[in-house]
Amino acid sequence: MKTKPTKRLLIFSAVYYAVFVILMVIGTFKDLEVSLALFNPESSFAVIAESFGQIVYWAMWGPALTVILLCRHDLYEILDFAMTHSKSARPFEIKNEKRFKIFNTLFKIIYFAVFFALAVIGWNKVIKNVTKNVLLLLDIENLSDLTYYIISVFAAALAVVIFSRIKPETLRRLEIGAVIGVFSGILFKCVEELKPLTERVRFREMVAYSNGYLNDSGMSEGRYSPLTSEMAGGADFSAFTPWYKKGDNMGIYSRADSFPSGHTCYSCALFLSYVYCCLFPKLKKAAPYALILSFVYTALMGYARIIAGAHYLTDVASAAIIGYTIFLAVRGAYMLLASKNILPKI
Repeated sequence: MKTKPTKRLLIFSAVYYAVFVILMVIGTFKDLEVSLALFNPESSFAVIAESFGQIVYWAMWGPALTVILLCRHDLYEILDFAMTHSKSARPFEIKNEKRFKIFNTLFKIIYFAVFFALAVIGWNKVIKNVTKNVLLLLDIENLSDLTYYIISVFAAALAVVIFSRIKPETLRRLEIGAVIGVFSGILFKCVEELKPLTERVRFREMVAYSNGYLNDSGMSEGRYSPLTSEMAGGADFSAFTPWYKKGDNMGIYSRADSFPSGHTCYSCALFLSYVYCCLFPKLKKAAPYALILSFVYTALMGYARIIAGAHYLTDVASAAIIGYTIFLAVRGAYMLLASKNILPKI
């Protein structure tokens, strides 16, 4: 993978940012009008996107952490790294070779245990989220957390067996994408955690409250209520605020965390497909298509969130910008460190 952005990536990025910045500007002045025009919570597309739209984010954790597990490093590599990159480091003499080997063995056991546990959590993320949403749509009782973790342990163990058959050189290439994916995913999650700070009331919560759909606490219940597009006509939107102002749930709206859109931000995880295409010579020709596919997926996810009434145009446009910027920043940071031989490069 080249250390500098390709001309194609630069052009794509310029177009991508231009599209979503323009949508951000339009939404700044027309957010409520756009939501009123597009609101269609009965749409199967909106329902499926809400339930499974984040699958590209859920599905990356298990494979990524399994790859990192199988590319495990030891104390010898750490010492070699320290000797190579520290100007003040002096030659390290291992006085007791047997003791060092024991420490190295313990280190590898701990490394394996920690990353296997993380891999289990990663596989659990996709298994649990997909299964519980399928069961929810079928109106079937959800499984217990313990059941999900038992299934995830077997899934992680099976993945280790299957992935261990991959050639070491291929695994090293996959490791690069895995590391970029993990750090991007962590930052995507950070964006999600900051959403409640904006306290922007979701469109469908105002529609739900106006039509008497309340939860057990007497607050609005937007997602799990049988809302229709016609209900928006007589709804009270006095709680609506533009994206640059802090909202107020007024003690009656259960979801005041509209800005930015988590689903849209998470959909940017699909841009990792571009990284993997660049890592393998046989896939490099598919890299431009990976970018286009990721762009279309992100745009469709944003559209689905608007018609569901879960987000406004500025919510999804800002999330698309933030998510893609995170991807580029993490990829760029990795490439910079790889160029300095701090991280492996291909």
